[in-house]
Amino acid sequence: MARKKKKAESEGGSASWMVTFSDLSTLLLTFFVLLLSMSSLNEKAIRSTFQNFDKTSGILFFKERQKVRKNPDMVMQDLIKSVKSVYIADVRRLDEVSQTPWKKDFKLLVSSGNALLVKKRWSPGDFSFIFGDRLLFESGSATLKPSAYPILDKFARFLNEASYKAYVDGHTDDVPIKGPEFSSNEDLALARGYAVLNYLSTQGKVPSTKLALAGYGDTQPLAPNNTLEGRQLNRRVEIIFEKIK
Repeated sequence: MARKKKKAESEGGSASWMVTFSDLSTLLLTFFVLLLSMSSLNEKAIRSTFQNFDKTSGILFFKERQKVRKNPDMVMQDLIKSVKSVYIADVRRLDEVSQTPWKKDFKLLVSSGNALLVKKRWSPGDFSFIFGDRLLFESGSATLKPSAYPILDKFARFLNEASYKAYVDGHTDDVPIKGPEFSSNEDLALARGYAVLNYLSTQGKVPSTKLALAGYGDTQPLAPNNTLEGRQLNRRVEIIFEKIK
């Protein structure tokens, strides 16, 4: 009887060891799955992974209000890729092209008015997109082209999902405006900026607290107004994305 009892205790100890080992294996698997999800920095994948453990693994609970933080440069690159998916053209970095003589293909892009440039701002994490006037409007008009809607839809989605606000600034060159619709370059710049802001607000459902408007006319040129390319580059709408602190 003593031998049988000792044998039973021995078998019981073996079963307990297997349970502990199984728990440890499960925890290790969970840990590596989380590492794999986080390594891709895919917010949806991380959120989905955490939700799988919701209500079962307390410490891994992922609140709806929490956000996955990304490197600011990666945020900008993701938005550039998103825009490229609906706008088939080069998205150039202004910081790179403005420091060197403009190449022929870049001059043609600017002269066409279809330039779409991205620029890093003075504050870390902030950046802006600069639209050539023909990309958004007909000459002398402040009515958005339908072809601009898909691009602005991408920006609206970004603003609704990310902790950023946007300043929509309208700019012109220094050539006096002609026509009865606008009395000055400042009026045209403000009307164009408002058209973009209004679309983001009404069609894109971006909260008004995340949007601001300004019209600068010809007071903030990006290039000298003594060349065709310079004047074309100065006729623009700039959307400045500023991270909410």
